[in-house]
Amino acid sequence: MTHEQLKKLMEIQYLKGRLDELYKGYVSGSSTTDSRMVDYRISKYENKLKDLDEVVFHLHQVERTNVRMAKQKSKNKIKLLLQEILPNIESERLIERIEKQLNTYN
Repeated sequence: MTHEQLKKLMEIQYLKGRLDELYKGYVSGSSTTDSRMVDYRISKYENKLKDLDEVVFHLHQVERTNVRMAKQKSKNKIKLLLQEILPNIESERLIERIEKQLNTYN
């Protein structure tokens, strides 16, 4: 592996790491100044990654889509499980907690 290839690989790893960290704190649709700043930084790093290697950029987008789909699938399974056990619970406090959790999935 040449020095240039290693440099490119390290830059790709850095950009992907930065994007992952920014996505963790990003709330889409939020109108606060902080969200706009994070949105700008996400765009900046995505553009850098795309300019560096377009294939890596598209693979990163596919990976992000897969993660979102996996999270949604997991949420749906948890929601169905909670809905199934809800009628069998006698504790009012626990029922309230489960209903509150179910409302977060809507």
